[in-house]
Amino acid sequence: MRSNAFRISLLTLSLGVLQACSTLPQREPVLPTYSTQYQTDNTQLAHLFEPLKQSHPNLTGYHVLFEPTKALATRLQLIERADQTLDLQYYIWDNDKVGALAMEAILRAADRGVKVRLLVDDNNSKNLEAALRTLTQHPNIQVRVFNPFRFRNFRPLDMVLDFDRITRRMHNKTFIVDQEVALIGGRNMSNQYYNAGENYQFSDMDVLLVGQATDDIMSSFDEYWNHDYAYPIADLNRNRADRLSMDSLRKQLEQNWFESTVEDYLGILSSSLSFDDWFNTNLPLQWVKAEVIKDSADKIKKDAPKQEHLNFQMTSYLKAPKSHVDLVSAYFIPDQQAQQLIQNFSQQGVKIRVLTNSYKANDVPFVHAFYSKYREPLLAQGVSLYEFLPSMPYTISRAERRELFADKNVDKDAIDRSSLHAKFMALDNQQVFIGSFNFDPRSAHLNTEIGVILESPELATAIHQGLDQNIMDYAYKVSLNDQGKLEWQKKTENDQRITYKKEPQMSWWEKLGLKLISLLPIEGQM
Repeated sequence: MRSNAFRISLLTLSLGVLQACSTLPQREPVLPTYSTQYQTDNTQLAHLFEPLKQSHPNLTGYHVLFEPTKALATRLQLIERADQTLDLQYYIWDNDKVGALAMEAILRAADRGVKVRLLVDDNNSKNLEAALRTLTQHPNIQVRVFNPFRFRNFRPLDMVLDFDRITRRMHNKTFIVDQEVALIGGRNMSNQYYNAGENYQFSDMDVLLVGQATDDIMSSFDEYWNHDYAYPIADLNRNRADRLSMDSLRKQLEQNWFESTVEDYLGILSSSLSFDDWFNTNLPLQWVKAEVIKDSADKIKKDAPKQEHLNFQMTSYLKAPKSHVDLVSAYFIPDQQAQQLIQNFSQQGVKIRVLTNSYKANDVPFVHAFYSKYREPLLAQGVSLYEFLPSMPYTISRAERRELFADKNVDKDAIDRSSLHAKFMALDNQQVFIGSFNFDPRSAHLNTEIGVILESPELATAIHQGLDQNIMDYAYKVSLNDQGKLEWQKKTENDQRITYKKEPQMSWWEKLGLKLISLLPIEGQM
């Protein structure tokens, strides 16, 4: 027994030592580069936006992109009009139709002389690694991966040996063109974010920014690009021969472009309207004061002071609400600080409304196991709680479906599953936060994030009124009955309500499984 105990202790100690050692690969020294090294004064976008910026000094022009079709078309249009620089930062860039459309546009931009810097988190780069390595053969394209896995062909080994580092990810999404225009929000570069997913679609939101906020987003991108956790992709797996030539990559991307059935995207690109007309007609800008809030890249290393954490900055720049708060988050698990704030605001008479995913709509069921623990306490405090429907109900009209999903020919059976992915918050018809930050422990303490606070009564009021009028079209209302038990209400075809005594679309064994999962000490990872 003592011998076995000794072996177990030795094994435990060995694993502890291994976990204490970083598995980061060796990184060759690279020369830092910055956005401001490139002259963009004479670009098309500068001619379009500089007069507007001069007319609105120290302000930010914004336009919210709700519809997925317009969100992708805007990205492709901006790449087409880039003259000098493209700085792109994503958590996910998939090897699918949307990812290929964007990559093909980037390659053509590089052929025009545009300097491209593409930074992707390594957690989701595996399926695209060959193409990304091939892109770097172009003299105008640089690709780096953030917080890389060392064991390229057996990544679970990194999870065992270096879990604390590997579990921290760069969740930022930024898209910057010619130092003039920036996009941030929840959308990654993948089919399901643009209504082109085969099995499910994400309901999401981006915001396009021009002016003061763009400079802050550029500065954030430069910090991540030059960070010692950002590795040139050529430095990883050096012994591996590239399996894809540049000619082969070009042919594949061009074939995808011509065979694309996403006609709305390509139709906008082939429009006879000039970009100026297209932009001014479809993307009117509202000019407001704005504050970009962002995590320091050193948060990945646990080296960033709290002042450099987005959640600390959020509480500093958002005004204490007096009337109401509307919070929309794909994943919602309030930590102790958030619970205390909710309790304090509720006691002061502030009406708090939360929209998050229902169990069936949630693409990460583990999150639901921990979120569900907080429903009764939140409702008891007076919070209005709503859960996103897993698919669009037949009661929604074709026009309403088009508004929600930007699809002209939505078929109920064609959408197997819908999931909320947006992250935003509106306070007192005054301020709005939009970004990549989920209101959960992972975004607060592990991942890096970015967002913007807009001093926009117009947008805050529109969000509040829109939820008032339409939220029951796409969500369950969760409440407590007289016995303190949870109930779910859903709108019917004749504007009545169906009440569910049990959680909708959840079997007994799923409920049991989630209950057991919720007992595990892993809430901080959610």
